[in-house]
Amino acid sequence: MIGAQNSHAAHFLNAINSEKLYEGVRAGYIYGGDDPETCAKLATLHNLEDCPDEETLIEKSDAVVITYRKGSMHYKAAMKALHAGKPAFIDKPFTTDVYEAKKIVDYANENGLLICGGSNLKGISGIADISGKIEPGDTVVFSYFTDPASEYDGYFFYGIHTVELCLSIFGLDYKNVSAVNNDGMVVSIVSYPENTCVIVTSPEFQTFDVVDVVVHGKKATTHYPLALDYQNVGSDELIDMVKTGKPPRDYSFYETSIKLINEIVQSAGLQ
Repeated sequence: MIGAQNSHAAHFLNAINSEKLYEGVRAGYIYGGDDPETCAKLATLHNLEDCPDEETLIEKSDAVVITYRKGSMHYKAAMKALHAGKPAFIDKPFTTDVYEAKKIVDYANENGLLICGGSNLKGISGIADISGKIEPGDTVVFSYFTDPASEYDGYFFYGIHTVELCLSIFGLDYKNVSAVNNDGMVVSIVSYPENTCVIVTSPEFQTFDVVDVVVHGKKATTHYPLALDYQNVGSDELIDMVKTGKPPRDYSFYETSIKLINEIVQSAGLQ
């Protein structure tokens, strides 16, 4: 476990060590230079060795979870893990830089290495069901909390959730992106050949436990408030990937997600 500050570190450790959801799997090491106090607590609670640096942890581990709150910190740690040949879960946002995302993806593809990660919301219950109900011509609106002024890389920290939901449902071949920022409320329009995805985010939304999805069809509008049962999605994906040797999705998904969120940030004037 590289990174201790993010609550996702605790989610992984609870699933693997406390709940023992995966037979034959144990989390044994943590490096938490981002939050030494929380790191020490997690190490004690889950019986982990508190490593002095990323390199030591990577050398000792069979697979690595990188879960810094700032996606801008993920690239260097991810490349260290991949250069060591270790499977890696790279938390959301995968990175904040398109070039860095491409470098990770290209290196993993060229060397046959295993990676997964990004937002766990794309794995919550109900997303696949919604995907099956969308028809050509429908417009889908995602609404969720995001603070463009977050100290954790601004819009990237929470904005990536709805960006990945958009790509999960409609695919990677979007045609156009436009976005506006109205005092923190960001409205983005992602156009596809047959559908439109609208992403509405605001720091005023109190939607930490639900992502709001509305499908506007030709004959009806349907509302899907989806509960965020995401806590074990990441650990499920990582353990299955390592055991089967098969990643959960094509790596181009991660590169495209960072490309799209950067286009939204630029269009809305958030940088």
